[in-house]
Amino acid sequence: MKFFNKLIILFFVMYSCASDDTITPVIPPIESSFECNTPFYPKMPSPDSSENNYDYYTYVWQTEEGMQKLCVNSYAGVSEQSKNIINEVLKAASSRLGQLVPINITAYYNGISDLELVMNNWKALKMTSEGFDPSDYTAAAGVDFSNLHNGGQGELAQGFFEPDFPLGEAKKIIYHEFFHIYQNSHKFYFEETKNFGWNIDRIIDRSALDYIPFVGPVWLEEGGADFAAIMLSSEEDWIELKPFFTSVLDDAREVIEDAMTRSDIVHLEDYNTSDNIRRVESSNNPTGISRKFAYQYSGGAIAHLYLLKTGRATLNNLIFDYFINLAELERTHYGEGYKYAFEAYYGISLENFYLEFDDFMLKTREEQVTVLELD
Repeated sequence: MKFFNKLIILFFVMYSCASDDTITPVIPPIESSFECNTPFYPKMPSPDSSENNYDYYTYVWQTEEGMQKLCVNSYAGVSEQSKNIINEVLKAASSRLGQLVPINITAYYNGISDLELVMNNWKALKMTSEGFDPSDYTAAAGVDFSNLHNGGQGELAQGFFEPDFPLGEAKKIIYHEFFHIYQNSHKFYFEETKNFGWNIDRIIDRSALDYIPFVGPVWLEEGGADFAAIMLSSEEDWIELKPFFTSVLDDAREVIEDAMTRSDIVHLEDYNTSDNIRRVESSNNPTGISRKFAYQYSGGAIAHLYLLKTGRATLNNLIFDYFINLAELERTHYGEGYKYAFEAYYGISLENFYLEFDDFMLKTREEQVTVLELD
């Protein structure tokens, strides 16, 4: 089975920015003791300050203990081995990338766990009336502006830990989900004032069909999470780097080659928004035939590897620098902070990168493998 056919990635994306640098952070009044699987706040707190549609918050868990809290909330059917695997990856990822928020991961076994209990606890943490799809292979994580005060959270199904699912790939999937929490907590966080914040207008604008997520285009967010998960899982010797990326390259090439049989030219920019991805991956595609799925993952991951291997970016640029100043750049450049981060750390405008990368993806496999150093 192809690499991406095993994944069901459900990612909760929200968007943010904030105000000027003169805001003084409010120091949390007490040391916190973060309780797993329990909302820290019963409802969304009031902002510490507001200005020009920006709301700023500090939270009582903003202590070393609170921000580094990792919780694996498991339910009936989830084995001790599975819990140990999840904990192993979360601790490795937290150590490598750091944490800005406490994290709750819901681990369940579809068909064995009490899904009503699972969903009720999950809804309480998310502060929502809507649940998630508890399939056999659900993997999801994120940080939402409406429940940031309760940290980041994710969901993992037992299906990833069954004997027929490769262990290294399962660990890579967990790392991918942790990276989503990492990405999306940074988009809310202001380094200098050490508080969190967002622009209400930016949240409302999410309804626009051409809306680019705050972290950046969907391919950058999803492909970036997959790139980081592969690179950092290989550092732990959980997977082999070159064979894994070669498989991802082949998945991306398959999307392009299949589309070309219908004169459907695949562009990375097609994967900027969820709405456009749904269009090209359905009968609404201009050719009338759906593209093969998941180029935002495969093409996005290869785009990051291309940036690395062509010397445009270092690994630190790709997994740290791009995200650290997103909130500040968005505050200065409403709706386009990601463009400025891209050019600042990758040395090329996003528009020019699209042209360069699309051209690269039309080269022979042999040429691509050589440039990406996968031979």
